[in-house]
Amino acid sequence: MESLIIRLPASAEESAAWLVVDANGGRLSAAQTAPLSVASPLALGKRVVVLVPGVDVLLAEPELPVRGGARLAQVVPFALEEQLADDVENVHFAIGRPEAGHPGTPVAAVSHAILHGWLDRLQAAKLFPDVVLADSAVLPAMPGQTVILIDAARIYARRPGEPPVVLHAAPLAEALELAAFGGEAQDTHAIIYLTPADWAAHQATIDPLRDRLASLKVQLLPDGALPLLAQQAVTTTPINLLQGRYAPKSQWTDTWRVWRLAAILAGCLIGLNLLGKGVEIWRLGSVEKQLDASIEQAFRDAMPGEQNAIDARRRMESRLQAIRGGALHGNDLLTALGALGGAVAQVSDTSLEALSFRGGVLDLKVAAKDVGSLERLRQLVTERGSTAELQSSNQRAEGVEGRIQIRGQDPS
Repeated sequence: MESLIIRLPASAEESAAWLVVDANGGRLSAAQTAPLSVASPLALGKRVVVLVPGVDVLLAEPELPVRGGARLAQVVPFALEEQLADDVENVHFAIGRPEAGHPGTPVAAVSHAILHGWLDRLQAAKLFPDVVLADSAVLPAMPGQTVILIDAARIYARRPGEPPVVLHAAPLAEALELAAFGGEAQDTHAIIYLTPADWAAHQATIDPLRDRLASLKVQLLPDGALPLLAQQAVTTTPINLLQGRYAPKSQWTDTWRVWRLAAILAGCLIGLNLLGKGVEIWRLGSVEKQLDASIEQAFRDAMPGEQNAIDARRRMESRLQAIRGGALHGNDLLTALGALGGAVAQVSDTSLEALSFRGGVLDLKVAAKDVGSLERLRQLVTERGSTAELQSSNQRAEGVEGRIQIRGQDPS
């Protein structure tokens, strides 16, 4: 997911800086510096990560008697009480995830008043962050090396195995001494990040450190510190200050407030529609019961000896078919005529002289070469789905004359 990384300045009068990165911290836009309100349209559909001045946030890793749960939040303020310049009641504590095999628990502490000020500035610019991080917390960590960032009037330093610290950069030589020499000078490997302009201004102060350190690398940042910090913000898991009462609300919370009236009206409309459907179903049910009663009454009138009216329609049709006694009717007559035509076409030495339909029975007068032809004609009609019976045959000069009777199939 794309992230909008915003770095707040120390003063509300100063412009903020931001850029857009992908999930791996790769830059998708150039870094920009402008009033916060200009960044607001870029936040749509992106994860908003805000970096706040680390000089106002205490990062520590105290060893605590508990490692998790509700008791951890109760113990943290007292563990850091001596390091705070304010009363614990006025300080917000955010707790990170302890690293495996590491005795300390990551904790970030910031004044409620300062945190409120940052959030108010963001809200005024219509920006609602998902994550708020101390910019010092996203300083890169490198095994066995002290990482130093010279950024304007601040020096950020992260020594191996220790939380990051922020120092005032003036005087620079003394600040670098504090940042780099956490242990013996000859055992210290350091890397310093700074802009080309800062390197040109401070090279004379930095170069003498090479003789006192085990190694020193200088890494120039042509686009400033933000791209470096932004990459760490999305690829590592520093402490999010938005915890407890400051935890971000779902984006749907504000949306619900706007659309609540419309949702209520829509719910009422759906309810009325369902009520109407319910009334219609009830009415149709009543009509169905009336029809069932009428069918049952008609069944009992037509079949007075029957007490059980279950499946009345099928049983009445079966009785009607039995009454008809297999007589031809409707489509059966058409089927019989079709079968007769096909049979006559197959028995070439026969011809139809007359036919009549009466009482559901089809009577045929057929002239044929011999009785065998008449029998063959009867068989073909029967094979095609009707019941044919040879009633009589009379000899005449040019052959025989036969009478065939065709009925419907016996329903049994």
